Amino acid sequence: MAGRRKSLTPALEDYLKVIKQITEVQPVARVSIIARKMNVSLPSVTNAMKRLKDLGYIEYEKYGLITLTEKGKDRAKDLEKIHSEILDFFTEIIGIPEHLSEKISCQIEHFIDSKIQERFEKFVGILKKVPEEGCDELYKFLRENKSI
Repeated sequence: MAGRRKSLTPALEDYLKVIKQITEVQPVARVSIIARKMNVSLPSVTNAMKRLKDLGYIEYEKYGLITLTEKGKDRAKDLEKIHSEILDFFTEIIGIPEHLSEKISCQIEHFIDSKIQERFEKFVGILKKVPEEGCDELYKFLRENKSI
């Protein structure tokens, strides 16, 4: 396993999201289903599954069934949540077409930690209220930003 990164990469996070999607409609995932859904080769999926297992995100035995561990479920949920929030921001607030916002969201979601996500959620919530009552909140938020 020399040369492999011992951390969760954006590509591995994409596998987690797909496993979560699959296991929402059936009890377990299989390498072949993941490969088909992601349009990648079977060996690519097998390699990723080994890495995800080593990192503690999935339960997996060679040629066997794949399930998310609690750690894997938590990370997949976090990724889905921030993806949705970023997508809403670009489509609803900035007005970018959904197909472009989808691509942007897929790229950005991997680089958002919990602190940034919390701040982003707060900011989007304020922006959604700006026409009614959010101007003062937006001003306060921007001032707060300078003290971080």
